[in-house]
Amino acid sequence: MVDTTKAVKEIQDKYKVIGRTEELRQIVLTHSVSKNLLIEGEVGVGKTRLSKAIAEFYDSNFYRVDCSEELLPHNLVGYFEPPLVIAKGYIDDSYKYGPLALAMVNGGCLFINEINRMPESTQNSLLTSLDEGILDIPKLKSIKAHKDFFVIATQNPTAHVGVTVLGEALKDRFIWINLNYQSPEEEISIIKQESNLNSGNADKIAIISQNIIQITRESTSIRRGSSIRGAIDLATLITQYDNDNSSKNWIEAAVMALYNKIELEDGLTQSKKEIITNIVLAVLNKSDFQ
Repeated sequence: MVDTTKAVKEIQDKYKVIGRTEELRQIVLTHSVSKNLLIEGEVGVGKTRLSKAIAEFYDSNFYRVDCSEELLPHNLVGYFEPPLVIAKGYIDDSYKYGPLALAMVNGGCLFINEINRMPESTQNSLLTSLDEGILDIPKLKSIKAHKDFFVIATQNPTAHVGVTVLGEALKDRFIWINLNYQSPEEEISIIKQESNLNSGNADKIAIISQNIIQITRESTSIRRGSSIRGAIDLATLITQYDNDNSSKNWIEAAVMALYNKIELEDGLTQSKKEIITNIVLAVLNKSDFQ
């Protein structure tokens, strides 16, 4: 039986993962029984970071696939290169291995980013690999997966543009792990770490930045609030100003950092810039800014 507590602590320490103790415990437990992972969470909650940490922790090769409607089965599995087939025939040297085939042959983590953007025909290419550890390549061979082969897939639950519903057969082959936004305290620690805040104002900058993105998630005017990336960008920007006590500087930095990271509800008369400005001023007035 795997010591999940020890493994989680090692991952947190080695890869500078703040918090996520429960989710990491579930991930380690899933890997220990050789099951595939589907990590679901909003943009910016750390799905990719955790996946890379797990792959590195288990000393695995890392093969990444970014999904879109243009990802066809041959992009995932591989294909014969026509000039080489003409010259040599249907042999191994004529075949260009895709990330799925490489992960199965060499052993390692196949990381599938935003799997719910993968076309249904490409989804079907995964089924026998995930279930039986076998990949049949017509005219060449059948690949039996290396013992260290495993799959981590991610999806954003609120994405709707360019999304293909995952088939029941594919979902059935994954263990589901959910990532929510972390606590304000953990996010403040992450902001300080990722923004390299080390000045005397580090705590203040991190707290204000986190408070601002927190309000974007709670505002009735905003459909999609900012992930922690917005706070990290904001904190990093504000350190470049001569005066980090200037509300003008905070507003400018916040608009730059958050403009592309939030989506407004329909029918509003206020612009993004106005809404961000009001949020910043409300936080500064409440935080004993001066």
